[in-house]
Amino acid sequence: MNSNRLVLNTLVKQSEHNSGIAQDKLVTELLDSGVSNIELRREYGNSTISEFDRLSKFRMKKRINYFYSIPDDLFINKHLNLNILQYVSEAQRLGASYIKMNLGDFDESNDTFIDYLLTIIPSGIQLNVENDQTESNSDIEKLSLFFEKFEGRNQKVGFVNDLGNWIFTDQDAITATNRLLKYTRFVHLKGYVLDQDNKPKTVSFVDGKLNWRLLLEKFSKDLPIALEYPADDVSLQADIQTLISEDL
Repeated sequence: MNSNRLVLNTLVKQSEHNSGIAQDKLVTELLDSGVSNIELRREYGNSTISEFDRLSKFRMKKRINYFYSIPDDLFINKHLNLNILQYVSEAQRLGASYIKMNLGDFDESNDTFIDYLLTIIPSGIQLNVENDQTESNSDIEKLSLFFEKFEGRNQKVGFVNDLGNWIFTDQDAITATNRLLKYTRFVHLKGYVLDQDNKPKTVSFVDGKLNWRLLLEKFSKDLPIALEYPADDVSLQADIQTLISEDL
């Protein structure tokens, strides 16, 4: 795999975040891995202008490519979440090229949102939605109906396929990937194991049950692949090398 495709979500530094280390410091540490694509988590920051400006200056200095993960729904009560305006503004301040949200309470009978949504998303930013670990945000049929709304449009909202999340909603990762493949613009890679109560738990893709090689072979070789699971530095570097050594 081309190392330029790899993205590190700051969740890999969960223990450091939990100990109070600021996200800009986490980014500094992640650059030591040799990966310069970083997915920032909005909930890991304080959403202040000074923080955004620090991260932006660091991005320009180190030539980082930012992805921006936002733990909010694109639709609330069947209407477009107007906080999207704030999130776009934050992404622009960061210099982020990608925004990721959850789908939320999407109403398939309403397509009046499309023109407005595409108007407020700058051409230099991709907006994508992800399957999370809830059934409401990860139903394959609902996701498909949403993406179909953008058929024939030059600008689209794409899909982030979180391969390790399908198990949490009792859906098959291979079936979901095949169904949503043409909409996919970004991939989150992690694995899972089942605990003694048969409940899934997120782990590294190397340690889990996910058939990650089979799944990654389905994607275009230019799609970004993000690692998103807690890891120590040694394990993370080993996982990065595992991917780079694969012909994917």
